[in-house]
Amino acid sequence: MDHKLSSLSDDIVQPEQLLDHPHSNRLFIDVRLGEPADEFKDYRDAHILGAVHAQIREVFAAPPTPASGNLPLPEIALLERQLRAWGVNEDTEIVVYGPSMALAARAWWVLRWAGLENVRVLDGGIKAWAHQGGPLAQGETYREPNDEALRLRLQSGSLPQSLVTDVETLGDDALLIDARDENAFLAGSIPGARNLPASEQWTPVGNLRTVAEIEKLYDDVGVREGKDVVVYCGGGVLSALAVLTLRALGHRPLLYVGSWSEWSKSPERMARSAGERALS
Repeated sequence: MDHKLSSLSDDIVQPEQLLDHPHSNRLFIDVRLGEPADEFKDYRDAHILGAVHAQIREVFAAPPTPASGNLPLPEIALLERQLRAWGVNEDTEIVVYGPSMALAARAWWVLRWAGLENVRVLDGGIKAWAHQGGPLAQGETYREPNDEALRLRLQSGSLPQSLVTDVETLGDDALLIDARDENAFLAGSIPGARNLPASEQWTPVGNLRTVAEIEKLYDDVGVREGKDVVVYCGGGVLSALAVLTLRALGHRPLLYVGSWSEWSKSPERMARSAGERALS
């Protein structure tokens, strides 16, 4: 199959689909993770018309603790407050995009985990949108809360996840995928993990690869129908993309949000990783 993943899942959308079907209650979120001042400048220079700016560390993650990974999940009350300020209600169609598909996928995963169902990742981001003639804007978007938004209630846990204790006791029948690049994987990984860099899933221009290409990537690392799959990366961003694409293909993977940045904080866990590396 050479068609796009968006043909299999409502979680992924093409720009032409959005342009062909305007929605009066649609919110674009421009998702960033780099140096805040630089990222905000880039957003102000050009963003999809009507898009709000969101730093992952400020909206889609909480501050790290001494024991957590770099990007732990946000407090649900703070996320709810931000969404209300943007005028989001239960009927809002949320479309997330960013400089990479993985950044958008992290926002998608957190919003779905928080109980919102109408959340979609824009395939190809702003470049694909502009290529299809989608309107762009400069400056900053201001949105006002409304009565319906003030009634918004989030509920965490709507997407399942793996905790570090689950990963520590993962059985041999489960598949653990490391979505970091090969150099990071070779420098240290969780025992038993198979490496599939998330970046292999998008083209040089930033669009997701075809169904057939992504299916082959997963087949090569051992993904099979009905097999338990857990994915991780450095801090739950690249691995969120793996969850997005695996779900589109009909699998039900678990995201280990803490990822390597949490795993590596324990001397005992690192000793396990070093022991496996010495045997390989």
